[in-house]
Amino acid sequence: MARLQVLVALLAASISGTALADSIDINLNHDSIEAAYASYWRSADFTVGFISNRDQDDWVASVGLLARGTNQSRTSRSDVGLGGKAYVVSVGNRNVYALGLGGAGRIFPGNGSIGIGGYAFYAPDIVTGGKGKSFWEAGAHVDFEVVKNTADIYIGYRKLRAELNDGSHVTVDSGGHVGVRISF
Repeated sequence: MARLQVLVALLAASISGTALADSIDINLNHDSIEAAYASYWRSADFTVGFISNRDQDDWVASVGLLARGTNQSRTSRSDVGLGGKAYVVSVGNRNVYALGLGGAGRIFPGNGSIGIGGYAFYAPDIVTGGKGKSFWEAGAHVDFEVVKNTADIYIGYRKLRAELNDGSHVTVDSGGHVGVRISF
């Protein structure tokens, strides 16, 4: 129930700041839900996200900043971002804190309405604390633009994994999902 309250608070906070907002993204599968809010700030995306996994009773909260660049031609559209994310991860009764570096990108071949994208962030031992030794997040998705540059539905796959100080590896969330991204 506490995770649901955090998710609702995150969504309420994102909606209350709509003057600065760029997008809200919600995706889910049978065992997990993710909600993320992104705001375009100068030449970067500022993101706040939360993933709750009911099956494993784990959750991840993140805040990120990515420098963004876009490219549009007659043959394709693309955007790429590089930067980092700060994570707070709850794995069972253990907490992991991490600062991951990485990036995200997507491309719409033929400047059409179907695009592919992916992302990856990695935090080695030097920037991972609490009960964690390292942390990484990676995923890929296929986007279907319902309204150009405004509304997407997508299918994707993600994996979030932590290495704990005791040497064990814990998958925080893994699997396919469906989602909706609304930009405004």
